[in-house]
Amino acid sequence: MRREKILVYEGFQRVDAWLHQHFPQLSRSFLARMVREGRVRLNKAVLRKPSTVVRPGDLLEIFWPQESDLFVPPEPLPVDCIYEDDHVFLLNKRPHMAVHPVSPFQTGTLVNALLYLRVPLAQYGAPLRPGIVHRLDKETSGIMVVAKSDLAYVELVRAFKNREVYKEYLAIVEGEVQEASTISLSLGRDRKNPLRMTARKEGKAAITEIVPLAVRDGFSLLLVRPRTGRTHQIRAHLSLLGTPILGDVLYGSQRGRSLFPRCALHAFTLAFRHPASGRWMTFAASLPLDMREFVAHVFQRS
Repeated sequence: MRREKILVYEGFQRVDAWLHQHFPQLSRSFLARMVREGRVRLNKAVLRKPSTVVRPGDLLEIFWPQESDLFVPPEPLPVDCIYEDDHVFLLNKRPHMAVHPVSPFQTGTLVNALLYLRVPLAQYGAPLRPGIVHRLDKETSGIMVVAKSDLAYVELVRAFKNREVYKEYLAIVEGEVQEASTISLSLGRDRKNPLRMTARKEGKAAITEIVPLAVRDGFSLLLVRPRTGRTHQIRAHLSLLGTPILGDVLYGSQRGRSLFPRCALHAFTLAFRHPASGRWMTFAASLPLDMREFVAHVFQRS
């Protein structure tokens, strides 16, 4: 076990949120679990509640588990590779697969699958998030890039942060969207339900462009271009527009799982400069079977 002492210079926030802000390679849920396990002390007192507020001048002591205690087991799971070289690995993530474990020994994630395939991954983010530079929600399918080299990790994280990565999504929504538009609403945590994001004046700026591709029988197929990368941005913006994504019950889908088994959102294209060569590269991921069947049934029937 390794002990680390940190003096808090800025604070007035929950300790799990503060830790996640300073250790973004670790999930907030994992850090909250460390607090509950007594691995974090505040001014020499053992903490048990992740909601405890830290303030400027506080002293935090973190008792990190050994890396051997954070074992992520390889697991034979399907991975649909689109492109691979010495620096990047691109894939079409299947729906219902989480990107990375949030605690040791968790299985069923993309990281478990990549470790089983012995894909070399950047050491940044290890052991729970090796090579992971961005994420898709568990139910969201589509294109992802994973860093195989440390160089690729650093450059891709910088590119995502500076909005130098171009992304397009396909979404099936409830409601008929007739015109293209741009949604510009700042987002923050919903005070009533912290699992949701909602419009907040003091939230982070978020911009989403939408273009209707097909409209029929109370549904719309949209091409969605997020210009920022906020948590749940597309889901929250489309819900605030009054057209929640089909199957996204967290954000107000009325037809819900009776018509579609998940949130009908697919990361369609991803474009960026190669982290080593600087060459502009564009990739696309085909729609999964469940969305293809729904599109054919609703929008393409005679």
